[in-house]
Amino acid sequence: MIINIKIKELREQKGISLRELENLTGISRGRLADIENKKIQTDKILFVEMVVIAENLACSILDLYELTHLELKGIGEI
Repeated sequence: MIINIKIKELREQKGISLRELENLTGISRGRLADIENKKIQTDKILFVEMVVIAENLACSILDLYELTHLELKGIGEI
C-alpha cells in the first residue's frame, strides 16, 4: 500500500495559499511545503499536524490521504 498526501491539491482547490495555511495552522510554511512536496516521509508527519490541517481546510482527515495498492511481481496485489 502506498499512502499519498493530498494537502496541496485540497489547499489549491480551496484557494488557500501556503502562507494562509501557515497562519491558520501555526505550522511553518517550510514544514507545510516539505509535507506537500513529499520531502517528509508519511510516517514522520505528526497526527496532530494532519488534524489541524484538515480542520483548517474544512475537510475530513481522511480527505488528506490517498491510498493506492502496491503490486509486487510474482506475488500479486497487496
